[in-house]
Amino acid sequence: MKCPKCKGRMFSEKFYDFVRSFDAWKCTCCGEVVDPTILANRARNHNLFLG
Repeated sequence: MKCPKCKGRMFSEKFYDFVRSFDAWKCTCCGEVVDPTILANRARNHNLFLG
């Protein structure tokens, strides 16, 4: 997967908080993190429709 910000390579990483864990994509170059929640919020803020 390519980073939407810098077009660098992204890898899957598991993140943990106090309640749950989730998988997201993280860029090796700029550190951008993308998961389904982030994508949905960005689409809502830009008035886009996903799926």
